[in-house]
Amino acid sequence: MSPPTASPATGEAAARACMASLVGSLADNKAALGRRYAEWAISAPTLESAVAAAAMAQDELGHARSTYPVLKALGAEVSDEHPHPLALLDDQLPDWAALIAANLLVDGVLTTFVAACVGSSVEQMAARAKKILQEEGSHRVHGEAWAKRLSRGDQRDAFVARLEETWAEASRWLGPDDDPAYAAALEAGEVKQTAAHQRELIRSWLTAILTAEGVAIDLPDPTDFSSWDPERRRLTA
Repeated sequence: MSPPTASPATGEAAARACMASLVGSLADNKAALGRRYAEWAISAPTLESAVAAAAMAQDELGHARSTYPVLKALGAEVSDEHPHPLALLDDQLPDWAALIAANLLVDGVLTTFVAACVGSSVEQMAARAKKILQEEGSHRVHGEAWAKRLSRGDQRDAFVARLEETWAEASRWLGPDDDPAYAAALEAGEVKQTAAHQRELIRSWLTAILTAEGVAIDLPDPTDFSSWDPERRRLTA
């Protein structure tokens, strides 16, 4: 006997719940990333990078502020009492290599998702996506420049280790490739690209940059989601 097929109403509810989880977590991570960037604005290795960290912090906090209201359009409550960013953003980033890894991969994962929301059927998110992407361009330039710089110096091995640690967590943010709730959101047009495609975009982009510098890195697809919380979109252990 064939398994029962979910009704359209059930599929719509699953899509909205998934999208609310993604958007809420996007805002939480944007806010946390802004705080972590700001903490390095006075201790970055150069004056130029300190100014860049402060500017990126301001952008991220602004993105968070403008994204939270999208939750209302999705029928979800807006609360800033219990934010749930990725675990690696719970505390201050330990060194500059960790900040650049977050710049490249945490910000990269979030921005790639935002790009996948251009043209979303959630009109409020689609409108904000265009503005966010405009401001994220400078963040990408900053991350790429520092990736090349760190790949050429004596911090290369430590930097690659930070990237791999960050990817292990950030790559799980979108959830497993076979998540039925994400599939429902994709079917509803609320997001326009699969999780697998978004991960591949980030992997191919960063791998190309590092390969050009003679650096090899392994950014595998995540497979173990046993300790992943789908509502908070982070590892629980």
